[in-house]
Amino acid sequence: MLSFRKAIAKTAAAAGIPEDEACAAVTVPRERERADLSLPCFTFAKAMRKSPAAIAAEVAAAFAPTDRLEAAEAAGPFVNFRVNRSAWAAELLERLETEGEAWGGTDAAAAEPVVVEYGSPNIAKPLLFHHLRSSVIGQALANLMRHRGHQVVSLNFLGDVGTAFGKLMVGIEELGEAKDADALNRTYVEASKLCADDPERMDRARAWAKRLEQEDAEAVRLWTEAREISLAGFRRVYDRLGVRYDKVDGEQMYVKRAQAFVERLLTQRRARVSEGAVVLDPADESLGVVVLRKSDGTTLYQTRDLVAAIDRHEQYGFASMNYVVDVAQELHFKQLFSGLEALGYAWAERCMHVAFGQVLMGGRRTATREGRGVLLEEVLDEAVRRADAIIAEKNPDLADRERVAEAVGVGAVIFSDLGTQIRRNVDFEWEQVLSFDGRTGPYLQYAHASACSILRKGGEPVRGDASLLQAAPEWELVRRMTEFPNEVERACTDREPSIVAAFLYELAREFRAYHAAGGKDRALRVLCDDDGLRAARLRLVAGVRATLRIGLELLGLEPLEEM
Repeated sequence: MLSFRKAIAKTAAAAGIPEDEACAAVTVPRERERADLSLPCFTFAKAMRKSPAAIAAEVAAAFAPTDRLEAAEAAGPFVNFRVNRSAWAAELLERLETEGEAWGGTDAAAAEPVVVEYGSPNIAKPLLFHHLRSSVIGQALANLMRHRGHQVVSLNFLGDVGTAFGKLMVGIEELGEAKDADALNRTYVEASKLCADDPERMDRARAWAKRLEQEDAEAVRLWTEAREISLAGFRRVYDRLGVRYDKVDGEQMYVKRAQAFVERLLTQRRARVSEGAVVLDPADESLGVVVLRKSDGTTLYQTRDLVAAIDRHEQYGFASMNYVVDVAQELHFKQLFSGLEALGYAWAERCMHVAFGQVLMGGRRTATREGRGVLLEEVLDEAVRRADAIIAEKNPDLADRERVAEAVGVGAVIFSDLGTQIRRNVDFEWEQVLSFDGRTGPYLQYAHASACSILRKGGEPVRGDASLLQAAPEWELVRRMTEFPNEVERACTDREPSIVAAFLYELAREFRAYHAAGGKDRALRVLCDDDGLRAARLRLVAGVRATLRIGLELLGLEPLEEM
């Protein structure tokens, strides 16, 4: 924490290191048995013309105990410090209670708007299981960035033009208009099969796509109806997942602008004609050309993405534009960013592809066009059903069991995704996802519910004396909670929600171990006979509960008070 870093910086200053540089260099060592805080001295060696080990020895020699620091020892190029744990615990709990819901966040980045594009399904199709990753990763990133003070614009960019739309129109011609999302999906699946086997139907699909681009009245009418039916189905699933958008746009809104954009680039000789198509040479020639307009006169999603990026920068002046899209689109985004760079947009370097691996079920990816799609809503329903069965066995008298089962089941599905580094594939296994043990959503929710139970039995703490928290597991909980703001910041910087998921698991594991230890050793019991110690421990439990609650909400899981 800052006051302890400053105390170390004062010691370092006595050895000739600038205080601000020393304060910024202080780290929390991974091997906790060696030190509570550490000062690596590598970065000071060049300016001081000394070896890091020699600098570390001088800092250790200059140390004198304070009310915050108890000991210092040089260990090669590091200075390892032991802190006054009572002072640390008191400061941590005071800060946590003062910040309340803002714990772990900051307003330091309030002037930096960011755009996060996620979800972005195609209309005329339901949300399938493979749509889960973009939706929940994007929502978690938007939540985390808002918590860190960014002005976030969360954006759903629908795929609502192109050949897929044309296939749907062929299906409507032959099968009739659909009235709901399920019927629309059946029409699309059947039309995809028909077009795959019949070149004439495929030509009609392309013609429909071109009619929409030219704003033909009938094409626009059918497109509008299909889009609204699709959105209604999407919203139902998004509501269950806690996915919220500030804006819902679609490629169709950029079709006319894309044509004008291509013409302007041709006039300016920044695009060229190649075999009847219009192409752009990106800054990185190894990426190949970016096709802006096909030889039949229609634009592509690459063109619309270029125009959309320019439009978003004009609207928001973003500090970063984050595309949460699977890793299979890596080349597309490299071409997009390099194309923007070639056109002279310096802000292209602020665009980034937040790439994630596939989510699999039984080792396979789901897909609509083959008709073997696994509906995301069906997965959520099954998760809730299984969660309800587990809860009925473990706690049959639980009030409001239906709501709790929904929160546990949906939370389990979300955490199955966010608990893994996003570039890795996730193979969904029911037994693991809904386990109440291990790194799962139910495990974290149960830890939060346990903290709530203890506090209900003990009464909400008023002002327990943190200096009484002397037991080793209590210190581990204090030190773990101290890391929360740094882990949230790191998750934002790295675009990696699994960092917070891993932190919450470690906190929950240590808390549950502490709680279990109290059942075996009366000296570690939270609800002990000593009133002062009881109040201090309840205050610690309240801190754990608050940290778990905020972390779970940032990831999109509901913190439960009973399970």
